[in-house]
Amino acid sequence: MTKILLEKISSLFKRDSLPVITEQSLIHEIADLYPNFYDFIQRKYGLKILAEERNESLKTLVARHQLPPPQVVFMEVQMSNRSEGVKELPASEASKLIEEGTRFSILDVRENWELNMGSLPKSIPLTADLLDEILQNWEREKPLLLYCHFGIRSLDAASFLADRGFTNVCVLKGGIDSWASEVDPTLPRYEGAYC
Repeated sequence: MTKILLEKISSLFKRDSLPVITEQSLIHEIADLYPNFYDFIQRKYGLKILAEERNESLKTLVARHQLPPPQVVFMEVQMSNRSEGVKELPASEASKLIEEGTRFSILDVRENWELNMGSLPKSIPLTADLLDEILQNWEREKPLLLYCHFGIRSLDAASFLADRGFTNVCVLKGGIDSWASEVDPTLPRYEGAYC
């Protein structure tokens, strides 16, 4: 997603933007920002975080307990705190829906340099002009599938749309990285964009 688009979405948000969380963020810092973090981890993964683990990074915690990548764990935490109007689709399920011809508009919210690495079939970059078009003219029931590298930016954009009345908004769980590992191994995996 371009910097201009991020600024535009940020300016339209009625709530404060979320703080930046990285794989180096300490567990207690994440829990301070997301009070249900410990409960969520226990419910989702059956993991009770010990007192001594609270000063570790998210990266260390997920490696020790063999959880999904930090980006995916954090996206799931965010999902549990965000708009109820957003659903997440695993890559295999999204692939099946695309193959069946489901009339999703597939929106890519990554930076321009990431687009050169490859994209999902039939996807279009979400630009500022397209965002204006969506907000002004698209039917609120239109099925939308948004994705980014790991799913965090697309979750922000999807929540933004759901908060404005779009009722059939999905994000690709784990982003294009999960698509490359689960659906299309010919698609290159890359670094340089955390979320």
